Amino acid sequence: MRLKHSIFMCIPILILSAQASFAQLGSGNQISAVPLPVGSGARALGMGGAFIAVADDATAASWNPGGLTQLERPEFSLVGFFLSTQQDFDPSDSVGQSTGFTLDNESVSRGDLNYASVAYPFKVFGKNLVAALNYQQKYDFHMDVDFSFKVEVPPILSRNADVDFESKGGIGALTPAIAMQVIPKLSIGVAVNFYTDEFFGDFAWKEKTRRVDSGTLVGFPFTETFNEDITFKNFQAVNVTTGILWDVWEKEEKHLTFGAVYHSPYTADVDRVSDDRSVFDGQQSPPNHERVHLEIDYPMSFGAGLGFRCNDALSFSLDVTWTDWSEFQQEDENGVKTRPIAGASADRDIDDTYAVRFGTEYLIFRQKMISAVRGGLFYEPRPSLDDPTDVYGFSVGSGITFKRFSIDAAYQFRWADDVDGEDFGLPGTFDLNEHLFLASVIVYF
Repeated sequence: MRLKHSIFMCIPILILSAQASFAQLGSGNQISAVPLPVGSGARALGMGGAFIAVADDATAASWNPGGLTQLERPEFSLVGFFLSTQQDFDPSDSVGQSTGFTLDNESVSRGDLNYASVAYPFKVFGKNLVAALNYQQKYDFHMDVDFSFKVEVPPILSRNADVDFESKGGIGALTPAIAMQVIPKLSIGVAVNFYTDEFFGDFAWKEKTRRVDSGTLVGFPFTETFNEDITFKNFQAVNVTTGILWDVWEKEEKHLTFGAVYHSPYTADVDRVSDDRSVFDGQQSPPNHERVHLEIDYPMSFGAGLGFRCNDALSFSLDVTWTDWSEFQQEDENGVKTRPIAGASADRDIDDTYAVRFGTEYLIFRQKMISAVRGGLFYEPRPSLDDPTDVYGFSVGSGITFKRFSIDAAYQFRWADDVDGEDFGLPGTFDLNEHLFLASVIVYF
């Protein structure tokens, strides 16, 4: 009994001695997944996402609602995607008192619904007007990473830890939209995004941490397991997307358009439900359950683009988008404010991002169908603590349009070097490689 008593008396000393190491290694709930904005539609992403001044299908409710007036027939569209992400980690050799840090490369593959819509055009006082109802995925939270480390606090502790972290889920929105042709060359549109996690499940996103420890404590062997489940649920928010599309210039087959879109900021209500339990040398500690209500401030963004059609077959587009990530923060029911990225202090800066996208499309006209070849390049930085993470990419796509339906497909590749692991509650850096495949079907009535 004295021996066990002595061992457990050492635990507070152990915790104080190794606290800095565990904090830097992201143990417990500091590990997190950065929210990644998701684009809509195979055609748009096949053009590198440069779609603000094009926006001539039902995904316009996401890119630029003003473009919906270009729809000439009622249509139903459905877009699915398959995402494969590879992250090659390069962690620091030593973190505080922790050594032997190894981080497995991450690989995540999954499929999901990207976009669905029903749109109906009609005339009001001789002006084009289109109403649409859409579902779109807005943010993705998928991540899967395993790592291990060793902590030495001579002569008290020698500890080996293996950690498995997984995050899954995302945020979607039900979006009614309406657009109207104000004058022959100018259209405006408004879309209202109702965010909720109740469409396809009972949660927005989940995070799971599994840790297995073994080693010696004051010379005696021990084993410990720790499990933590965090569920973000009851996600509720509303914001507005407004856009304009202006036919700037037209001569014979040449056509220049300008588009602009504004996504309003919004505050989301969400419950963070956590359950954790641990077992030390066969002795299970009482489970811990906590429910915290959070208000998360999501950023506004503004984008503008130009579209130029050289002739009936060839067109180009260019977009620039600013997102105000500096306002991205959360506040709990006790008034404590933090950054949603890695649980960092609200004093930490998150810089705004500026994205640039370029796309092209070439149409091949046949007797009963139109086929398309598309491509795009983009610079789309992701939010990060302090400076944004530079992300680059390219895309290719193709499509076939018949009288009653269209089929489109796109492949997108994104990459980034030396991503700061601190964004995820981890040391070191990693390289990002992401493959995205999309396919869509549009049925015309």
